[in-house]
Amino acid sequence: MHPGLLEGVSLLVVGSAELGSKPAAPELQSLGQAVCETCVRLGSGVHAYMRESDAPTPTAGEAGMYAVVANAVSAPGRIDMLVVDGAALFACGGLRECLDGAWDATRAVANLAFIPAAAAASSPAPSTGRIVYLAPRQEAGEQAGAARAGLENLGRTLSTEWARYGITVVTIAPGEASTAGEVAALCAYLASPAGAYFSGCLLDLRGP
Repeated sequence: MHPGLLEGVSLLVVGSAELGSKPAAPELQSLGQAVCETCVRLGSGVHAYMRESDAPTPTAGEAGMYAVVANAVSAPGRIDMLVVDGAALFACGGLRECLDGAWDATRAVANLAFIPAAAAASSPAPSTGRIVYLAPRQEAGEQAGAARAGLENLGRTLSTEWARYGITVVTIAPGEASTAGEVAALCAYLASPAGAYFSGCLLDLRGP
């Protein structure tokens, strides 16, 4: 990919605050980090939010997410794409943390950034905002398949419900041989102008 491809594009990458202190496979630790590094190298401005899965109240994590999004929107003026590292969330808190974290981040970004941007546009924008879910690998744990299916179904549903706002949603399912760099490059592609053509689909890297 060419330097400057994502010049002016602003991303928010959501992961887990606990992952660095808990034993986990290297690929689960590095998906979100690899996305940040790759997109910055291509010219994107990146914000990162590390979700606390052991928040004192069920709503604390969501409140923190809203605060980070509000700050990100007020600083550069917008968020163009949300990337949820579902693999990191799953590694720390299992199925519940993966799906709850994905929905909390999605709702915050949609309510504070994407939907208001669509409402402010004089005509429906072809791509008001993009959402990418990174699913855990099948070998990540007993409920990894359920987490991947949950993210895929969430993505397909929202791609239909929010199409009128110009929001696209894609889920990536890394395969056993997929590297963090390959997943990051795919995210960068989805953030580029060509990525606007993808929505409601699962990009399955698991092979036949």
